[in-house]
Amino acid sequence: MAAPARYLFDLDFSRPAPTPAPAAPPRPMIDLDQHLAELVAVEERARAEAFAEGREEGFVAGRTDAESRAAERLADEAGAIASAARALMDTLDAERLAVERSAIDLAVAVARKFAAHLIDREPLAEIRALLADCLGPLRRAPHLAIRLPAADADALKPHVDRIVRETGFEGRIVILGEDDVKRGDCRIEWADGGILRDGDSVAAEIDAAVARWFAARQEAVAGPRDGSGDRTVDGTRRTDP
Repeated sequence: MAAPARYLFDLDFSRPAPTPAPAAPPRPMIDLDQHLAELVAVEERARAEAFAEGREEGFVAGRTDAESRAAERLADEAGAIASAARALMDTLDAERLAVERSAIDLAVAVARKFAAHLIDREPLAEIRALLADCLGPLRRAPHLAIRLPAADADALKPHVDRIVRETGFEGRIVILGEDDVKRGDCRIEWADGGILRDGDSVAAEIDAAVARWFAARQEAVAGPRDGSGDRTVDGTRRTDP
């Protein structure tokens, strides 16, 4: 039997007991082939995810680019159509204006021919009408002078006598035939006034009226457009494409 150990009084109970050192964590143990297989799987998953993400981004970028190019082509085509439509409208307006000008020029020429023919047939018709309009308001005028072409002076006298009776003119009328007055024209003069029928002046006024009308039409056809592209032609609101 072994002898009991002797107590040597070598323990200091006032000092804390030493803390044991933490044990090292166990090292994971895995088979090398399994580890390599898992690494390959992780790499393949990462590659597949990156490929899928890149493919989706490529689809989105391609679709965006295609939509952008399509929008640009559509805008270009719309602009080309709008330009062609405006050019066509301008051409139609110009052609219509030319047709209108030709029609009015023809109408004026026919009217002049017709008026000249009527004057040749009835050179005193307009003079009689003008005289009848004057004598009523001037019935108390002391005298009145009628100047007309010399070739028509004698033929006017019977008509003057009739008009005087019908209107009650009380003054004296003098008929003067003059070589410088064109046929169909006349001048009626009294003490404080007079009236003139001049075919050349009437024709000039007609030409000026036609010119003003065509100038206004031309301005309406080729005039400035407002911000909306609208313009007014012949009182009709027109919107350009």
